[in-house]
Amino acid sequence: MKVKCQQKGDIFIKGQVTIQSAIDELQRMFKLLNARFFNGELERPVITIHTDHTGGAYGWITVGKVWISKDNAYFREINLCAEHLNRPTERVITTLMHEMCHLYNLERGVQDTSRKFTYHNANFRDVAEARGLLVSQNPTYGWCITEPSPAFTELVQKNCRAGCFKLERLKTYRDGTPRVTKPGTDGKETTVTRTKQASRKYICPDCSVSVRATKDVNIVCGDCSETMTFAQQNS
Repeated sequence: MKVKCQQKGDIFIKGQVTIQSAIDELQRMFKLLNARFFNGELERPVITIHTDHTGGAYGWITVGKVWISKDNAYFREINLCAEHLNRPTERVITTLMHEMCHLYNLERGVQDTSRKFTYHNANFRDVAEARGLLVSQNPTYGWCITEPSPAFTELVQKNCRAGCFKLERLKTYRDGTPRVTKPGTDGKETTVTRTKQASRKYICPDCSVSVRATKDVNIVCGDCSETMTFAQQNS
């Protein structure tokens, strides 16, 4: 029998849209998985939900302890990427377990990645497989592909509160606007590359200082108080 998320409406608390139920559930499941698979020995990290800046990762763990409390206690961070939060619950918790396996190795001084922490070696694979994950190999990133085994899926479905992972952040361009996607040749969604806006060059007729803009502007030189004149447009 599934346990339902305690907050009524899940993503709505006191009229506000929130991801608090997702964070609470990640923290609760960390405690449960720590006790079940690591004898409760893992140090508690700060669990966050941030936007993905890696180009496709579901989550990450910081090597160093990047959070500090008022009493000078330090903590690592486990993050689940906001763009991949609205997946089947067992997949979300598999990402959490993936990062917990890294944490286990970090605390024991075991190197389980290389190539700037992207290539997952056999040390990672062995720890993850021993804790109910199915691990397969990527030719570029090593043993990085983790999926829930039937037993792990059953564990999550029995213990994870349903309805806590209903939101996810849209993938965006650098200016924060949502990306436009289209079906790729392999059937997967691909991002549509936006046409670069034309650049316009303006020059001060007095001191010759120049600036560029991506649209027609009426601009004054701050040094000479002269209206800058249009010089050229680059595509």
